[in-house]
Amino acid sequence: MRYQFRFEPAVLRQLNRFPADALDGLISVMADITMYPDDPLRSRPASRPGERRATFGGFGLVTYEIDEPGQLVIVTDVTWAG
Repeated sequence: MRYQFRFEPAVLRQLNRFPADALDGLISVMADITMYPDDPLRSRPASRPGERRATFGGFGLVTYEIDEPGQLVIVTDVTWAG
């Protein structure tokens, strides 16, 4: 089953300054994450319980939480260092 994803408001503000290639990489990794949100080959646990991180586009990091009952991936932070 495919999960849906939602960007927190602070993330939407971050994305406003992202280059197009970074956005393409983020959308690509989010498509994979919505199929397998806790797959250890696609992401790893973050510092807080229930939080995970995945890389994208060679220079990006996305942090998210999984809402199992709601079948939702909640993106809480993105970082682009490219």
